[in-house]
Amino acid sequence: MLLSALSSALMTSALMSSEAMASPNITVSTTTTSRGFPLSDEAPLVISLSKESYTLTVSGIDGDCQSVDGQKIKFSKPIALSCSGPLALPLKIRFSGDYAFHYDSKKQTLSFNRQAKAGNKQAFKRPIPKLQCETNTLTHHTIKLEDSFADGTQLREVFTQQVVTVQDQQVTLKASTESGGLILLEPLLSETKSLPFTYKNANIYFVMVDRFNNGETANDNSYGRKHDNKDEVGTFHGGDLKGVIEKLDYIQSLGTDAIWLSPIVEQIHGFVGGGDSGSFPFYAYHGYWTRDFTKIDQNFGQEEDLKALVDEAHKRGMKVLLDAVINHSGYAALADLQFNGIDVVSTSNMPDSWADWTPESGQNWHSFHQQIDYDSQNWGEWWGKDWVRAGLPGYTKPGSSDISMTLAGLPDFRTESKEFVTPPKWLLDNPGTLVEHRNDYTVSDYLLEWQTSWVKRFGVDGFRVDTVKHVESEVWKRLKHKATQSLEEWRKENNRTGEPFWMMGEVWGHSAFRTPYFDDGFDALINFDMQKKLDKGAVCFSQMASTYHDYSEKMQQADDFIPVSYMSSHDTELFFSRFKSFDIQRNAANALLLSPGAVQIYYGDEVARKIGPYADDFHQGTRSDMIWQLDSDRETLLAHWQTLGQFRQKHPAIGAGVHKEIVQDNAYVFSRELNGDKVVVAFVGNSK
Repeated sequence: MLLSALSSALMTSALMSSEAMASPNITVSTTTTSRGFPLSDEAPLVISLSKESYTLTVSGIDGDCQSVDGQKIKFSKPIALSCSGPLALPLKIRFSGDYAFHYDSKKQTLSFNRQAKAGNKQAFKRPIPKLQCETNTLTHHTIKLEDSFADGTQLREVFTQQVVTVQDQQVTLKASTESGGLILLEPLLSETKSLPFTYKNANIYFVMVDRFNNGETANDNSYGRKHDNKDEVGTFHGGDLKGVIEKLDYIQSLGTDAIWLSPIVEQIHGFVGGGDSGSFPFYAYHGYWTRDFTKIDQNFGQEEDLKALVDEAHKRGMKVLLDAVINHSGYAALADLQFNGIDVVSTSNMPDSWADWTPESGQNWHSFHQQIDYDSQNWGEWWGKDWVRAGLPGYTKPGSSDISMTLAGLPDFRTESKEFVTPPKWLLDNPGTLVEHRNDYTVSDYLLEWQTSWVKRFGVDGFRVDTVKHVESEVWKRLKHKATQSLEEWRKENNRTGEPFWMMGEVWGHSAFRTPYFDDGFDALINFDMQKKLDKGAVCFSQMASTYHDYSEKMQQADDFIPVSYMSSHDTELFFSRFKSFDIQRNAANALLLSPGAVQIYYGDEVARKIGPYADDFHQGTRSDMIWQLDSDRETLLAHWQTLGQFRQKHPAIGAGVHKEIVQDNAYVFSRELNGDKVVVAFVGNSK
């Protein structure tokens, strides 16, 4: 997903089945951004809003209620909500500031008023949901197994390593005091079996390369990039591919099957203004503002680093997924315009190196735009009208559809065009580029060649594909076909075998159900539903019962359907920032890692990584530096995560198997089974 601006889709019923409706939730959206928050009548929801037009979408309201037609949002006036589906209302903010939303669950209303301005660095903290949950008051627990295991079978409890024997279709044992009320049972002899990997059970570790680990300090300021010497909200922090290689054993210890790397291709060299107020210089550290799709960004390393990373990951049984961005390229920053020789900048009051521009008194980081002539015909020398849509002279104007719109003003590739094009001169002349003119190539032909060259040259196993809904389905089908061929060629040349090339797509707001996107070459889609479910599941594990049943049933019904669930992401928020509780973070891991389908772990979830500085752009805080020096609480959390992750990896039945609930008083118990692999999970309640 774009990092400075999210996809323009609302989290509405268009992508949510009735089964996927979450607990009360409000989504605040503009044409380019969308953020969701759970509602509670225990405390108001306070959000910082800029001067802009928004759409508020309220969903997940239970009960018997009906909204009133023609409602408008007015200060302190209750709005009647809808139980039949999401309610969307326009909201125009005239003054930037903090605004409070008060939810009344009894009256099913929402009211709204302005708060005194809060500090930018104050993170939102949710009240812990009050739920009726099983309570653990026993020292020993008798767990019914029904027909899961035959009498006489020896089982091992994973957290405590107790070995028990099944008698009368049940076992009696102690629960760990540190497991969050979980008991995990596996056959004692299961470790002797070699079970094949399936992506339906994949544990995917998402690394934002720049913020993970700095393996080589010499490349920290490539292309003249600078530090801001303040909070470093939007600057490069130094993480690179060598840093990832150094931590492969750590990543493997989490039960990881695949590593998803944020985009590593060459990014725009310069900065844009960060946040609504332009309070920080914002560089493309995240990887989603590409300059050249055929090169590795020098901040991230060299080609030999990628080769070493793929080889070393494969030695450890882990796959490597690259992040493929085809919808858009990066902005035209000052440093890049100078490097490319695009004559659209007034050189008065400019330093010799445009990368050194800084705001003067009365200016902010957005003010660099004042140096640029956006009416100049010389913009034709940039990407050019045949390549992208943009609000520039001679270019095709952006449209309003998902396909034709521009996201956050980024140049939108004309992937639907059938015209033959030549890459712009500055790109053909880019030092070290692999871009070459091809006869009879369209925009999408070039983009697909550039993306799949990484597969052909390095043998990467799959793609995480960005902004899927903003590119034509035909392009995705071609990408999958070409990438599959490229991987087959690489494996033949290198005498390797493995699973077919795998594609995981990001369709903003999509939840856990099969849609036609799976017919476009995608093997899996990111599931935006789970993060909201975890609010309750982390407080009481048995709250996951209906979700687990729903996910498993849908996966059994459609063999080609895989949801990829997550608890944190670079485009939403860090789960730990919700409650700031190590127990809740541990319990959320339980709920996520035992979910049917694949799961995605955002770097640092396993050690409760804290939100970082973000000025007035909340998403920047979700990309804080990885924590490597751990206190005792984080060491305990990491050990729990490793135990649970390795248990999941060992048993494909957890993600891919048939889910069966076992009825038992004061406990939530279920089994999962796949091709002879079987486990039983029991939740005996929260400790008093």
